[in-house]
Amino acid sequence: MKTYLKARLLIDGTGADPIENPVLVMEGDRITEVGPSSRIEIPSGAAVIDRGDEVLIPGLIDSHCHAGEDSKRGESVREQHTKPDAHRALRGYVSLHSDLMCGVTTMRLLGDGGGFIDKILRDSINCGELVGPRLLVCCLPIRPSHGTAPEIAEFVGADGVDEVRKRVRQAIFHGADVIKLFTSNISNGDTFLDYLKGDLTGVAAYTKEEMAVAVEEAHRCGKKVAAHCIGGPAIRWGLEAGIDSLEHVNLMEESDIPYFLQYGGYISDPNLHLFFDPVKGFESPLNKSWVWDDLPDWWHQKVWKSRENTRRVMGKALKEGVKFALATDLNHGGLWLEAKYFVQEIGATPMQALQACTRNGADCCGILEETGTLEAGKYADVVSLAGNPLENIEHLKDVRMVVKQGTLIRQ
Repeated sequence: MKTYLKARLLIDGTGADPIENPVLVMEGDRITEVGPSSRIEIPSGAAVIDRGDEVLIPGLIDSHCHAGEDSKRGESVREQHTKPDAHRALRGYVSLHSDLMCGVTTMRLLGDGGGFIDKILRDSINCGELVGPRLLVCCLPIRPSHGTAPEIAEFVGADGVDEVRKRVRQAIFHGADVIKLFTSNISNGDTFLDYLKGDLTGVAAYTKEEMAVAVEEAHRCGKKVAAHCIGGPAIRWGLEAGIDSLEHVNLMEESDIPYFLQYGGYISDPNLHLFFDPVKGFESPLNKSWVWDDLPDWWHQKVWKSRENTRRVMGKALKEGVKFALATDLNHGGLWLEAKYFVQEIGATPMQALQACTRNGADCCGILEETGTLEAGKYADVVSLAGNPLENIEHLKDVRMVVKQGTLIRQ
């Protein structure tokens, strides 16, 4: 049975001009036709969803998130990971459902600790037991013994090319859609201050040879590789090795830009809200994961340096054609906030910001043939907004309707 979706405007995510008075035709879980109402006739008695003055866009895509962690909780990331697996899975579902209600129809989960809760949530959503975004999961994030964020990875550490190769194979065996590596940041100790000392640095955690073998194994099995990478030589080594997306890269340098352009890697999840938002960011007195004023001055200096570098170098990278995909990390429901600062601080146009949350996210995740734009043959993942995001990108938060694979989720 066909369903006809009407609205005031449709932005298909390809970069084309918006369609006025559009009609989008859904049949089953797919889009069968998109165009102006002057071209698509709606048969008498057909099922019609009329969104009036609203604006239709593709379902949003979050390229980097963690289901079991949420910055709205009054606990550190490490505390959240001490919860039993079942507790974290339940919390994860609550967060994922809120993401779906905010228009996110696809998410890539890049590390949720033990218990394979990302895989369990993915499979439960896929079989209809739970209602949530479509999930791509990594199952077993891979880090060296001295790598950052040990609570996110199942194993203590994978060191050397043979161990890295083995861990990639294990992740694939357990059902990974994507391989996640921690290629920069190290921890010289296991306290929170040790973590901060190792964060926002350019110290490489893996060698170029270790990165290359991970990519070799993953690509041979048709899996993309995403790497936590803040800066330093790991950016160039990773891109040369063929890593598909570098996560965060807040300390990238201008000399790194040609490598992105040559090898085609994405910048994913630049964590803009942490550096620029007064409520959700590092310096906010409302931040529930840490108290800014209680942290040492050397950490403050790191954050300020990284913020200015993010604004300057990422702005230049965008102008030169580097590809971006936006994400929320732990800030569930906040993809609109990343888009806002992508426009205000990095210099993106509203169309670039919208595509970084839709088409580019799908391309970064390797699923552009299935979703990311409103085109015939793709999944019917559709969001309706109260206002036009090309006029004000903050309208991405004004979600009025969500359709995932042809099913009306929120109205």
